[in-house]
Amino acid sequence: MTDIAAPINTEPLWTRARASFARAVAAIGDAAAIAMLTALPKKLRRQIIAWLCPLEHVVRKLLLAEAAELHRAHREAAARAAAGPRLVLIPLKGMYMGPPRAENGTAALRAACAAEPRAPTSTRRRQPDLSRPETWRARFSLALPRDPRLVPESRAPRIRPLWGPTPPPPPPPPERAPRVIREEDAPFRLARRFEALRRVLENPKPHAERLAHILARETRRWTQIAQRYWMRPCRTNDYDPDDPRLSLDAFGASHDGQYVFSDSS
Repeated sequence: MTDIAAPINTEPLWTRARASFARAVAAIGDAAAIAMLTALPKKLRRQIIAWLCPLEHVVRKLLLAEAAELHRAHREAAARAAAGPRLVLIPLKGMYMGPPRAENGTAALRAACAAEPRAPTSTRRRQPDLSRPETWRARFSLALPRDPRLVPESRAPRIRPLWGPTPPPPPPPPERAPRVIREEDAPFRLARRFEALRRVLENPKPHAERLAHILARETRRWTQIAQRYWMRPCRTNDYDPDDPRLSLDAFGASHDGQYVFSDSS
């Protein structure tokens, strides 16, 4: 059992992160401006990464603190529900407990929907509108660590038969071709990360719930995943010159979050 301190108010840190994001937009432009770049010189790409990576690092640490608080509240609610009396409703066979069903209306609605012709759908992917980042398919990457004990299926041990000749080993997997990133796609890839970061800063709760669900599930198999996630450093050594302690403060605010998922009390 690990002693866990009281939850920390992360709202001031979220406010500082949003202010840092606003300074990044003022320095390098928003997601639409980055996506419309026809070329991405090395110096400009380095400038975008210098703002993007520290902000992503701060947001991941704050999401860990929020996810730990959600997991703590869910666990306490489950403990209270298990300790108190439970009311179980057992409906009798053939008894309908809900409102009266409208069979005729439902059947007519299904028949009308089936008779209505559907427009043919195109299999080609639509090109994103670069001037409207809110319509992009941009999902924030949580960058969870991988379990070092996880064995891929191609290297998993095989069950040998008790009789007969030993079957030959499976053929080695084919070598994957190196991933080629077109030069014209590089600005949009960075712009999509920038837009995903903006969505998290605008509403972090759904992302914290997703992280809490993943960590609670993976902790059953790998108990150190939350600790490894908290210890993962930033990919670069850059920082916001107007708020150089933002990353350190977010790192400290999420310190107790690593113990919430591994605590068995």
